[in-house]
Amino acid sequence: MPSADPGAEADPAIQPRNIHFGFDSELPVNWHSGNPAISHFYDALSLTFPEGERFFIDSVRHFADRITDPELRRDVQAFCAQEAIHSREHRSYNHLLTTHGIPVGGVERFIAKALRISQHWIPAKSQLAATCAYEHYTALFAEAILGDSRVMAGAHPLYRDLWRWHAMEEEEHKAVAFNVYQTVCPGVAGYLRRVLLMSLATFDFLITIPLLQAWLMAKGGEFWNMRSWAHACYYLWISPGIWRHVMLGVFAYLAPGFHPATRPVKPEVLAWRLHYRATANRPPRMTPTLFGE
Repeated sequence: MPSADPGAEADPAIQPRNIHFGFDSELPVNWHSGNPAISHFYDALSLTFPEGERFFIDSVRHFADRITDPELRRDVQAFCAQEAIHSREHRSYNHLLTTHGIPVGGVERFIAKALRISQHWIPAKSQLAATCAYEHYTALFAEAILGDSRVMAGAHPLYRDLWRWHAMEEEEHKAVAFNVYQTVCPGVAGYLRRVLLMSLATFDFLITIPLLQAWLMAKGGEFWNMRSWAHACYYLWISPGIWRHVMLGVFAYLAPGFHPATRPVKPEVLAWRLHYRATANRPPRMTPTLFGE
């Protein structure tokens, strides 16, 4: 774990980091602790990212002409660049699942079609509110991944570094969509809309991710591996409890005065933020001592 410098910048500018991870067939299927259920939990999240990140970009860009603040305009450009790189890397991640005999292409096409239908029928402001909700979820995952070394303990180094890199950038740009939303949807109506969309996003998360996880377990021939499921439930809900941390963090979002930038940042998360600020585009997988624990 890198150490935080108290005198360093506490909230650095958003920096797209064009990092390429090498996903090859030699990587293990059960890459986290040798446990298929834990590995497939993260794999399920990854399946939603390529098209989900594209949806986030589109929802924010739709209101680009309404943004007059120069700093927010720069943040939006950096946000879109980061999300595009995330989409690219998770598409490669997901393709590896197919190489390992889990045909995820149909799932990705279904997600893409569902999001296109949503974009056609859901008002643009509601799409942006949905992006704010999902961005809060990814920020909560980032807090857990970066703030608790147990979360990625036992993970294969490449996957560990990928998730930490992704988490860092999600934590870094966590307020961008929200700031755009406040610009175009102020007042009580904007608050009610974002609370409604957070409720729908929570329902989606609690249904979609476990279903995808179960589907991946079934396709990998591990659905009836009760030991794996039991260990995963303990990992997700008890210790370190990443799912518990995320679900409990949703309540803060419902407060009328909530803003992502005011959420307390753990020293451990700040340390990673400053670390990535210093290393810029240096690929984590090329530096095996970078994330020593």
